[in-house]
Amino acid sequence: MKHQILILLGSVLLGTAVSCSKTGSPADIPAQKIRIVVDVEGSGAPGTRVTGVTSNSTSSEAKVNSLQIFVFNGEQLDGYGSSSGSLTATASCTAGTRDIWAVVNAPALTSVSSKSQLLATVSNLAAEISNFQMVGSKSETLQKDGNVKITVDRLAARVVLKGIKNALTNAAQAASFKVLSVYLTNVAGDVDFGHSSSYTVSKWYNRRGYQSANNLGSFTYDAVNKTIASGATDSEAHYFYSMPNANAAAVGGPWTPRAARLVIKAEIAGVVYDYPITLPALESNKSYEISLVTITRLGNPDDGNEPNSNDDIDEEKPVVGFDQGFEITVNPWTVVTITETI
Repeated sequence: MKHQILILLGSVLLGTAVSCSKTGSPADIPAQKIRIVVDVEGSGAPGTRVTGVTSNSTSSEAKVNSLQIFVFNGEQLDGYGSSSGSLTATASCTAGTRDIWAVVNAPALTSVSSKSQLLATVSNLAAEISNFQMVGSKSETLQKDGNVKITVDRLAARVVLKGIKNALTNAAQAASFKVLSVYLTNVAGDVDFGHSSSYTVSKWYNRRGYQSANNLGSFTYDAVNKTIASGATDSEAHYFYSMPNANAAAVGGPWTPRAARLVIKAEIAGVVYDYPITLPALESNKSYEISLVTITRLGNPDDGNEPNSNDDIDEEKPVVGFDQGFEITVNPWTVVTITETI
């Protein structure tokens, strides 16, 4: 489908047909009784995203490359099915009230034998570059063959910058405004399937600022190198991704988990400046849209170094006179709209 930036994706729906029989590990359970039909819905472009300022690239925001079904009788696994390169899968289980979990685009989880083990499974952002992992569940009373629909949600969150306006009031500065790059910092790199409140993120990317050896390419960084004329707006979109991050904002000090930031790095009259924007808490399957960043003043002078000390905060501290006003609307991939003026 044609990509439309203003229309975001809906959830992915799994239709599951169910019949029942045996308990054990996935390898021991016959997978021929339950038929699962995957139906991807959405009025946007589920298979395409925009990254950078000059080209479109194929993504997998809603593509289903593999599907695994887990049927639990209480804590114990009661049925399992899987498929690869197909939108259907089958599984067998015993009759009764069962918790049915659908897992999309994850590695083969054939060692899972309990619900707690499945929920403790960790998804890594680095693996999402080609496959967005999704999970969903539903409790259903199964008496005979039938259909069960399950909605699955992406584990990752998305951050979108849709426009940058050059509104510098100094004529000489406005005439030389060039965006060098846009990137996401303090990027959480993993999350568990069950979204446990006690889960601790083990991998962070671009900690406190851009780190050339610790980022995920276009998932977290876009090289722009584009001049924007005085009063003009560049409307090319930049898409970035993170696992959930509900940490509070922090500036300086030794590294601790902290709120994600979107940073615009710009050159004005030969000097490089950083414009960090602190983001709200990032949640799975939500898209945080920054509709427009209006640049009205100079940012933080960039020291030219990647973050490596407690006082290296040019990519963290708010810009003096910065009015950080968020307009947030939540809808299902879910859209969170943010308007920013600096």
